[in-house]
Amino acid sequence: MYASWQGNHALWSSIDDNASLNHIVIYTMPGEGIEVGPPMSDEEAMQRRVPQVVDTVRTREESLKGFGTTLPEDRTLATYLALTGVVYSVSSFMPELPPSRVKLLEMTMPTLPILPTDLISRGSDMRWDLLKRTTPDDYIQNYPRILGLKINSKSGVYDVVGMTNWRSEASARELSFAKQLGLDPASSYVAVDFWNQKLYGVFRGRMKVEIAPHDTRVFLIHRVLNRPQLIRTSRHITGAYSILKLAWDASRNSLSSSSRTVPAHEYALWVYDPQGETVSYFSARTVGNEDAPVRHAPNSKLLNVSFLGQAEPVDWKITFVRNSVN
Repeated sequence: MYASWQGNHALWSSIDDNASLNHIVIYTMPGEGIEVGPPMSDEEAMQRRVPQVVDTVRTREESLKGFGTTLPEDRTLATYLALTGVVYSVSSFMPELPPSRVKLLEMTMPTLPILPTDLISRGSDMRWDLLKRTTPDDYIQNYPRILGLKINSKSGVYDVVGMTNWRSEASARELSFAKQLGLDPASSYVAVDFWNQKLYGVFRGRMKVEIAPHDTRVFLIHRVLNRPQLIRTSRHITGAYSILKLAWDASRNSLSSSSRTVPAHEYALWVYDPQGETVSYFSARTVGNEDAPVRHAPNSKLLNVSFLGQAEPVDWKITFVRNSVN
């Protein structure tokens, strides 16, 4: 298994080399499983793992220093598997994973039928020079700095964008909606910061992003509509997996949907409303007409609604009262 940030370069090269075939010719599996466990030293690994396995991994990865990956590195690993649609393989010791790492896996599974667009290899160099003590910052790679996934599903038409910083120093980037995403530069777009679980802002033309070392920022970018619109769910990084149907009824000023949820796990919806309208009614019921306990918290133009997941799909509906304008 690729037991460190350096070790995972083999996985990214495999994705870049083969993802252009994924779901078209083959189902691409990038190799062995990813490691999303917290960092530990070689000494700790020797005590907690089979010594022969530790020696094998350390030899294969040559200048490996320690085992495990940081949380930002884990976000990059999970994002790359989820947004490229390759086979999801994990080799971590699952009973040892802290809740934050388990949650990260939950929010990126299952693999979806994603078709590749621009993931052909950019010419990485897989050779690590042991004598020169090559580090990931020295590694010759041209991995994509942006993963752009176009969504057109029951959840709507929007973009999911992963922006990766492959180096060990923070990076400041600018994302051009027209040049890099092919979006209308004259329209306004609302961006949700997926991993940080917050509204990033409303932008026109471009937006600026700060990315920590080895981290990947993921944004769900929707064109702003002149009505309430669903912009995020907690179930999956794409925002698409759990939504079975979604409809806006202009005559009743209501948004309705049916969601596939996980029993006993909180399921959250984010609804952006440019007008800041008031919610007059909300319901969440299973097909068996059982009510799901609901809580909602309006925050200016963002409505956060959540309820406990059920074994059966949950039908939910939000009705708004249009505020009067002076």
